[in-house]
Amino acid sequence: MSGAIAVFVKTPGLSPVKTRLAAILGKETAEAFHLASSQSVSSVAQALSQQADIKSYYAVAEKTALNHSYWEDMPCIWQGEGGLGERMAHIYQTLLNEHDFVILVGADIPQMTAAELLNAVNWLPHAEQARLVFGPSIDGGFWVFGGNCPVPHSLWTDVVYSTADTGAQFFNKIERLGNVKTLAALRDVDEVSDLLPLRDALLNLAEPLPEQHELMRFLDVLPANFAKY
Repeated sequence: MSGAIAVFVKTPGLSPVKTRLAAILGKETAEAFHLASSQSVSSVAQALSQQADIKSYYAVAEKTALNHSYWEDMPCIWQGEGGLGERMAHIYQTLLNEHDFVILVGADIPQMTAAELLNAVNWLPHAEQARLVFGPSIDGGFWVFGGNCPVPHSLWTDVVYSTADTGAQFFNKIERLGNVKTLAALRDVDEVSDLLPLRDALLNLAEPLPEQHELMRFLDVLPANFAKY
């Protein structure tokens, strides 16, 4: 059974990225972090594709950026219009029309690993049983969702995003659809105070990918800026 994984990204210069980081570190640094983080996540997705029958995609926020050089290492799909729920629904259903299961991840948890995602890939393929995966994030959201079954559009849009209970809301809804496998809780990067924990998480990876090493080097030049926060 074939699967798909989509990495949600925004394009610097076309959309604001990491605005809370930009407010303290500056727009240029925030954009550079977003790109480095996105490359780390895409490298994990591509490593996963080498281990299983799963195709990697970028889910790009801007229709005009589908051929942008930032995103040339994987096929691109436009997220579509609307809020986050509507855009996730669009990507999920679009890919589910072509694959047996779909995994969605954000670009701001670059410490994720192919080994962790492989747990999802091994769980989701099932011809007769509706299966889903959910990975909570430390701030109350979630960093990964996957499924092998249709998800009602209203489920996506009825969740209130960017709140302390977003993940709980989402989980309570999806568990009605089928059997849910919960993955490890990870910490995403929204605030400057998230950068040091991210650096520690990257340093603790057993086998970091080259892009994750590069992100560590990027973070190593920032301690004077973010260590005090």
